[in-house]
Amino acid sequence: MEMKKLTTLALCLLAVLTVAAQTTFTVKGTAHATAKSLQMGDMTGKTQPQTIKVENGQFTTTISNVPEQTFMTIVDRDNRMQSFFIVDGTEVNVDMNTDILTGSPLNAKLSDLMQQLSTVETEKAMQTVMRKAIDENKDNVIGAFALSQLMYFMSYEELKAELESGAPYLQHPLCDQAKQQLKSLELRAPGTMFKDIVENDTTGVSHHLSEYVGKGDYVLVDFWASWCGPCMQEMPNVKANYEKYKDKGFKVVGLSFDRNADAWKKAIREHYLNWIHLSDLKFWQTVAAETYGIRSIPSSILCDPTGKIVDIDLRGEKLGAKLMEIYGE
Repeated sequence: MEMKKLTTLALCLLAVLTVAAQTTFTVKGTAHATAKSLQMGDMTGKTQPQTIKVENGQFTTTISNVPEQTFMTIVDRDNRMQSFFIVDGTEVNVDMNTDILTGSPLNAKLSDLMQQLSTVETEKAMQTVMRKAIDENKDNVIGAFALSQLMYFMSYEELKAELESGAPYLQHPLCDQAKQQLKSLELRAPGTMFKDIVENDTTGVSHHLSEYVGKGDYVLVDFWASWCGPCMQEMPNVKANYEKYKDKGFKVVGLSFDRNADAWKKAIREHYLNWIHLSDLKFWQTVAAETYGIRSIPSSILCDPTGKIVDIDLRGEKLGAKLMEIYGE
């Protein structure tokens, strides 16, 4: 996994820090040789970015009244480069060409983590690095940072256990999003009953989800959209498992987050997704997202013959392993 991709993810996920003491800091660094200016701001993008002038590949600026432990981003849009660092009142030097930070011990530790992540090649390897980072940084903001990156890959039970662990880093505002994520997962937690909703099929006829779930078979309720790249990448896996187990009673109900009916129907037709499909065509405002706390797709719930949720977010090998556990070979 390239570090630039990871920091783009961080830009989307990190929460603004508002409760820490205000501080003044200086940031210096090395940019791309052709860079003329950079944009610097907090990771949320909620504050107006500051323009930093670059001369001969070097830059420096001093900023006041920033909460300590704020995660900042420096972006070179022309050269598609991005680096980030932690504000702790100590001067920091950022090499945007290598993503190496020097300065405080905290930023040096963050730099080490980024170097580890720059070498990973799979999502699983990234998760391993982040889990280790949480374990090794229970008492500082890097633990909170690692959780903010890992939370969407964690199971309900895993995230709940971590948030109830009492680790000092959990007091950091950066963990607020993880706490919200847990609340959304609770709406579809294993052991709870599915929640009924009403949406239309591809012909415009409305149906209750309860027409298909809780009727004596295992049902995978798949939250997806035709515009969602990861969803469409996962579809061959869903199809293969559906074909393998449909004669044993396994069913799939797709709840689409589409807003364009033609695109939705085209994806179903062209990819031969031969199971039940429902949608209200309301994009992220769909009743499915509200009812089940869905904040990212693809996502899914697996319901048992009574309608009880037995597992969630089964992707890749996990789906096949679970169905083999249920049905056998």
